[in-house]
Amino acid sequence: MSYCISTQVFYPVTRKEELDEALVPMIVRDTQPFSIVEDKRFRDLVANLDSTYILPTRKTVKPMVEAKCQQEKEKAKAEVQKVPAVSLTADMWTSLNVDAFLTVTCHFIDDNTFLKSTLLGVVKFLQAHTAENLACVKSSLMEEWGIK
Repeated sequence: MSYCISTQVFYPVTRKEELDEALVPMIVRDTQPFSIVEDKRFRDLVANLDSTYILPTRKTVKPMVEAKCQQEKEKAKAEVQKVPAVSLTADMWTSLNVDAFLTVTCHFIDDNTFLKSTLLGVVKFLQAHTAENLACVKSSLMEEWGIK
């Protein structure tokens, strides 16, 4: 049995929680659809690996992924807010559906002198592609992330 530490309290993590925690990163990192948990071959594989584990439904997986995403974002925000200086880069592109998107990435040196990069956001860009509108979106993301 595994144990999890939360504010200096130790509590056992059930096998289901442990496997759910492994499932979420697999879905995210491999860009799997939430519906993978309903795929017959995937379910058969999981049942062969651990017949006691009941896979969550895709409707349950979605909030699990969203919660993990929010948790990781908060950790990244805390890390960004600790550094004295950052550099921002932006990229804009148009999708096949002719929708414009702006991505803003933050680069910084951490306490161990490693170069790190964190995605601040990908924003659907509905406005005209003027410098003023680009600056407004960047400014909004900087405010959200606590970058001055």
